[in-house]
Amino acid sequence: MTHIHQKTVSGRRLFAVILLNVGITAAEFIGGLLTGYLALLADAVHNLSDVASLLLAYLGDIGSRRPPTKKSTYGFKRIEVMTAFISAVALVVIAVYIFYEAYRRFLSPIDITNPVLLLTIAAIGLVGNILSVFLLHSGKSKSLNIKAAFLHMLYDAISSAAVIIGAIVILNTGWIYIDPILSILIGLMILYSSFDVLKEATMIFLEAVPGRIDYDQVKQAMMMHPKVNGVHDLHIWSLSSNSVALSCHIQLDKEDYLASPAIISELGLMLKEKFHIGHATIQPERKNCAADHEKWSGGGCI
Repeated sequence: MTHIHQKTVSGRRLFAVILLNVGITAAEFIGGLLTGYLALLADAVHNLSDVASLLLAYLGDIGSRRPPTKKSTYGFKRIEVMTAFISAVALVVIAVYIFYEAYRRFLSPIDITNPVLLLTIAAIGLVGNILSVFLLHSGKSKSLNIKAAFLHMLYDAISSAAVIIGAIVILNTGWIYIDPILSILIGLMILYSSFDVLKEATMIFLEAVPGRIDYDQVKQAMMMHPKVNGVHDLHIWSLSSNSVALSCHIQLDKEDYLASPAIISELGLMLKEKFHIGHATIQPERKNCAADHEKWSGGGCI
């Protein structure tokens, strides 16, 4: 029986971050209603959308670890990419919402009531977001899904800090326009960060060569094998943010053709060690066979 490893470190941490942010969202909603500070309510809405994105990330983390089936022969690795894409789109929507709220605050400034309660709740939100960033930091370079969740929490922390700074400035100077100005800056940072995730996820969906891999270098490395005369039909693509696949044909001399299993094994090991390509499918063929289609059979070169 195949077991799905659902209780991974990243999965446990995501779940802990979800619970933490549910508490932050509830506190900020209550605080925003009691103090009348729109910035805190806006941050609560921001956190609520992040809870939904974190739930997607958690489901993506579980789904991406499901084993392959006869219909999904590579498994469900791209669930991770799909959830990261949705999460990044959510970041863009949040940024647009922040711009809209900042515009409204320019037109209709608000007065702060009960500043002690406001700053207390905002500080709790900041501490919770910093803890969330800490929990997700170690996994952000291993998974596009975790990276998107990490970015949500990072900009939540910045947003919470901006809420506190804005409130302190308003309480001490009365200059209420600091709040929308900080909000616009946060929105611009969110757009900048989400573009990276959207670009990477889109390139994976398009089965493009991963950004960290140079197509020509891979081909050249394979050609450096003393018994490989040519490499063609070379395709390199991502199954997920940390799983790369390759397929190609290699041309061998007649006397080397029978030794192709050993040559393929050597090439596969080189690709894994040098380029971190874990799924390599290499088809051997006799030299010049690619140009002679009549000598091609389904199993290889005759």
